[in-house]
Amino acid sequence: MPLPLRSLIISCVLALLGPLATAAAQPPATMGVSEIRTGMKGVGRTVWQGGKIETFQFEVLGLQKNFAPGRSLILVRASGGPLANTGILAGMSGSPCYIDGKLIGALSIGFAFEKEPIGGITPIGEMLDGLRDLTEAPSTRTPLILPRMEPPKVLKSALLGHMVPVSEILGTTEVPEGGQMLPIPVFGASTAPELQSLWAGLPLKPMGAVAAGTGTGEASPLEPGGMVAVNLVQGDLEMSASGTITYLSGKKVLCFGHQLFNLGAVDLPLWSASVAVCVPNYNSSFKLSQSVAPVGALRLDRSMGIAALLGAEPRMVPMRVGLNLGGRRNLNFKFELMDHPVVTPNLAAMVLAQTISTYVRGAGFQSLSLQGNIKLAGHPAIEIENMVADLNANRMAMYLGGILQVLTMNPWERPVVEGISLTVKAEERLDLTAISGVRTLKARVKRGQTLPVYVVLQNIQGVKETTTMNLFVPPSARPGKATLLVGDGFSLINADPDERAIDVSGLGDLVRMLNGGMRNNHAYALLVQTQPGAGLRGARIEGVPPTITAMLGADGDFNANRLQRQIISRGVLPLESEVRGLISMELEVE
Repeated sequence: MPLPLRSLIISCVLALLGPLATAAAQPPATMGVSEIRTGMKGVGRTVWQGGKIETFQFEVLGLQKNFAPGRSLILVRASGGPLANTGILAGMSGSPCYIDGKLIGALSIGFAFEKEPIGGITPIGEMLDGLRDLTEAPSTRTPLILPRMEPPKVLKSALLGHMVPVSEILGTTEVPEGGQMLPIPVFGASTAPELQSLWAGLPLKPMGAVAAGTGTGEASPLEPGGMVAVNLVQGDLEMSASGTITYLSGKKVLCFGHQLFNLGAVDLPLWSASVAVCVPNYNSSFKLSQSVAPVGALRLDRSMGIAALLGAEPRMVPMRVGLNLGGRRNLNFKFELMDHPVVTPNLAAMVLAQTISTYVRGAGFQSLSLQGNIKLAGHPAIEIENMVADLNANRMAMYLGGILQVLTMNPWERPVVEGISLTVKAEERLDLTAISGVRTLKARVKRGQTLPVYVVLQNIQGVKETTTMNLFVPPSARPGKATLLVGDGFSLINADPDERAIDVSGLGDLVRMLNGGMRNNHAYALLVQTQPGAGLRGARIEGVPPTITAMLGADGDFNANRLQRQIISRGVLPLESEVRGLISMELEVE
């Protein structure tokens, strides 16, 4: 929704809930871990249905100290409400727990397949330590340094249509043996196996489209025990992570008792929420909830909980998807995505995959084509083009996500993504072309001349046609052996015809390489040569014996310094279909 309207809604919601929020904003007395003993009894606050805050009871079973460096956990057995049938519920994360009227912390840990409602409480002292880093202003756009993510490796992976799972970037958070952070129900998130791997290792429980979206139920009060939702995606698809408010102090709110992603400074919409029903589950029961209205912005995401500011407004990344269903019907969708270098690519991939799978049938012959762009502040737009000759929308989604990962996870600067605009066309046919043959008139070619390359293409019905691609052999080519490679973009990238190190020194270089990258709906002819000898930091060393060459590797890596294959001539044939195949042949340059 437009920002002025969103601001009006936030103001109205806060005005309506003002008395409740003001009354609850007085910080309660707290009890430290050192004061807690086994056998103590207390009461917790949470929402079972609608927006009404109710209570449950608990008994302290013990204290687990230093289960993570400097971190403790209060183990409890809970009772009351539906807990006898459900056990500890996903969505209870953040439920404030009190002993003698003093806040001891937030329920945050559960156990899969538990036979009793036993869980763990994050001490309030640890959560308050994290609150100190909450600032009024959103995080500054500082560079994101990810030394493990080598730009050339990520770039090649993206051009092959792959993504790096979030868990490989963020790692995992320690919990007691056998325990798990109460999974945060993420309604609207894709449950497709190919995309589920993107969330592996995180305390998120994708729930598909069940109860996703903005609800019309009773909004939970903005006070400890109230239900809130953090929107990862909003607009024509609502993807939200729901949990419970633990603590309020003025406009500052603490929730969950554990991380969302553990990203530190973030900027996300915080909404009031309503619970439709508590769903018992043998593995992990959960609350079925809905976002109701915007109330602020999440600004801090730490292992001990998340913190937000009431009345604040987040910045989101706009994304538009146009869907052309074979010319019979055109649909247009608008979304807003979480703005963060690590998570935005995954959300964009999920949104694209779910948009396609919702409106495109899931069986039979069909082709999907993708075109569009990603707009960056201060850089040329990145042109997106991809073709999928089957019904696997996830392949197309991974391609988009991989391109975004190259941009957002570069180590030089944090890009400002101004918008993502895409058009997907679904055709009721299988647009697939195979490269079935390649020939030249001569096996020897002279420098400074043009080499005609005859390429045999075959469609899915077996019909063949021959087309010609002309390669100019430059005068700078070295006399001797050369390799002719003819194939689709993805196969050629995987074959690595130009093994020289990718020379990238900034985001601008990555943008140029993405826009100049080979695509899977084009056929390419490449003439490749290998330079002999050895190289040292880019300079060629002539006449070095092989035994000495093997000793010149930097940091023990011989491949880093030897002179490698390079493309000396290139031809391109755009096709309106997905292209597959790779054929090579040897030539002699005179």
